[in-house]
Amino acid sequence: MHLSLSRSARARWWITAGLLMLGMILLSFVNVKTSHAALKPIDVFVNDEQVAFSIDPDIKGGTTIVQMRPFFEALGMEVTWSQKDQTVSAVKEGVTILLPLNSTTAKVNGQSVKLDRPATTVKGHTLVPLRFVSESTGALVHWNGVHREIIVYTYEYVTSFDLTMEEVEKLLKEAQAKVNAEHAAAKEAEKAKPSIVLPPVVQDNGGPVQLNQLRGMYFGGEYDYAGYRCGGVCWLFYTFLPDQKVVVGEPKGGGPETIDCSKDTCRSYSIKDGMLRISGEEPLPIAINKDGELEINEIIMRKVLPMPDGTKLGGEFISQGYTGLVGVTPFTTTWTNYLTFYPDGTFTSDQSSLASLNTGNTSTDVASERDSVRGKYRIDKNTIIFTYADGKVDRFVFAVPPQRDGESFYVQIGNQSFHIEME
Repeated sequence: MHLSLSRSARARWWITAGLLMLGMILLSFVNVKTSHAALKPIDVFVNDEQVAFSIDPDIKGGTTIVQMRPFFEALGMEVTWSQKDQTVSAVKEGVTILLPLNSTTAKVNGQSVKLDRPATTVKGHTLVPLRFVSESTGALVHWNGVHREIIVYTYEYVTSFDLTMEEVEKLLKEAQAKVNAEHAAAKEAEKAKPSIVLPPVVQDNGGPVQLNQLRGMYFGGEYDYAGYRCGGVCWLFYTFLPDQKVVVGEPKGGGPETIDCSKDTCRSYSIKDGMLRISGEEPLPIAINKDGELEINEIIMRKVLPMPDGTKLGGEFISQGYTGLVGVTPFTTTWTNYLTFYPDGTFTSDQSSLASLNTGNTSTDVASERDSVRGKYRIDKNTIIFTYADGKVDRFVFAVPPQRDGESFYVQIGNQSFHIEME
């Protein structure tokens, strides 16, 4: 950062803000991944520029040693190596440093100084103690333990901006305190994330599907390629009842066990010559495919099987959809719904009401904004019941389809398919 700056109060404010911004840049990107920061090599910045080393800095006992030549040159020092004396010599105006290899004593302007860690060689490279060298030249050294970064400012660089070393040190400490607090909060949030708890995949032991003995609820997905009807997939539900009755769509009370023909629309149906004829609707082709699965209108329909008592969920489940075709239609939007379940029977959601699950919408993926709704949930057979803090209740069909792969686990909630990434 080489700027031609006046010493006016306004310019000084901008410089201070700029250095503070530097601190925030160098100390930024705090998230749960910082828990793995100890695995990354130490980064060193001198006067806003990252120093490139051929060999990674090494830290031991709180003392960091770095490759000699690139570091000295970043500090504006002339460096020489005496093979005869095995001594590093670094010089800049007003400062001369002599560092004998493998010695715990160095000299600064002729005065002996004790070292916590000597200069040494690693894989043919000479490494010198960073803080000792920096502070011997009057530089400011700041350690960012969250991201394993060392920030060095020389006296000449700081004073060229009409700032004092004390002011810059204060700014860095304030920035570091904020980063430390955010890092601690991120780690606590990580601990608070629910462990993944998956519902069982219930097996159908009722034998092969027979068209003349259809019973229970079946559901399947029909692609909505433009996304205008259902946001990508339209989920269809058929619940076959005794006496040749059928309910089309989701029951008002949730799962198939809640059906009440005085509240739900129960229609008569018949199956003949490969066609499903439901009163008041157009006939649809119906068949058992070669894999023994029910197909209605060429859509594979899965049997909804009751969940065991006490079924719980854990983890963040995601449902996604879209409206419009990218590059084809002029207006295209995507949406993501989040549902975070906890094994203690509570949940959070980014939806003001889970009734919006039936339409889909666009929502942020910022966790603090997602968790706008909290409440309790309960799974009873094939109904999931959400009870909000204000007493409002939503009920939806709940089903676990056959799983497609080991990377994600899918559940059906109402007319949306939710998945959780397996870690």
